[in-house]
Amino acid sequence: MNGNCLYGTIPPEFGSMPNLLSLELHGNGLSGFIPDELYDATKLQLLNVAMQYNYFYQCYRSNGQPVNTGFARGDVNGDLNWGLQGKVLSPQVNRWQSMKGLHLFDNFFSGDLAPELGDLKYLVFLRAQNNVFSGFIPNEITKLDKLREVHLYQNNVYGDLPPDIGLMEDLEDLRVHENEMWGLIPMTFYNLQKMKSIWFQDTLLCEQIDESFECDPDPDVGFEGSISTEIGNMKKLSQILLNNNPFTGTLPTEVGLLENLSVLHIHQTQIQGTVPDEVCLLRDQSLNSETNQGIFYADCRPNNKTGDPYFECKCCSDCCDHTTKVCIADD
Repeated sequence: MNGNCLYGTIPPEFGSMPNLLSLELHGNGLSGFIPDELYDATKLQLLNVAMQYNYFYQCYRSNGQPVNTGFARGDVNGDLNWGLQGKVLSPQVNRWQSMKGLHLFDNFFSGDLAPELGDLKYLVFLRAQNNVFSGFIPNEITKLDKLREVHLYQNNVYGDLPPDIGLMEDLEDLRVHENEMWGLIPMTFYNLQKMKSIWFQDTLLCEQIDESFECDPDPDVGFEGSISTEIGNMKKLSQILLNNNPFTGTLPTEVGLLENLSVLHIHQTQIQGTVPDEVCLLRDQSLNSETNQGIFYADCRPNNKTGDPYFECKCCSDCCDHTTKVCIADD
């Protein structure tokens, strides 16, 4: 039932379907709360209710009147549709013992990520970006050794990565950017040999102003520490986005072992030194594109004060000024 201009709320009667395996309602104009009765559908393996908020789709009723999913109940004269809401990842989530895919993105879901998420032993996809989930990422999630994708970006999540993240042996794609994250990258993280995409960029600094919070990327807060030489063990890595975090140290020579690497962003960090020749050789492999731009970013533009680059790089596609934050194509 995806993409059909459906509006209103999700009927609680779905929870009375004991053999329901898949519920796909994405790309509509639904609003309201996930009914508690839906947790009674304990055989559910796929829940896709993504793309209700800010998802413009228009069709027409039988009488010719338009349905605009950007508004509540499809009526352009009504309030804006904020999408589905509520604490869908509350402790009740562990009643979905057969769940393999939770696709919740582009809604207004809130609440903490319950430790009971770690009970969903068959979960493969957790796509919950662009909501208002909050709190720490629970360490219990590391029990999910079948989980391949974790998309939690653009939420109100904060804190460091779970210390036992290295136990998630099937993890391929981790995206937590545009949250209030901090801390060192756990050494166990480098055990994830199936990892393909790391999106840690644009960590936010949130400050309270009056009765609300304002959050903006700040290169002086966020993930910190140096990139371990053990990154060379993650041979399948294709995307590493670390910009706007206070990472330190140098770029390890072992990054040159990542022959599938296609995007590397280390600008607006505290990473210094010189790019290893082994990394430059990747520019003749996957670290390239037809436009030859936006592939390898670093703070290699001559500083407008000292005239020296913060990071020496003879093969970057785009060079940024560490002070002014201005980036230009260097190729």
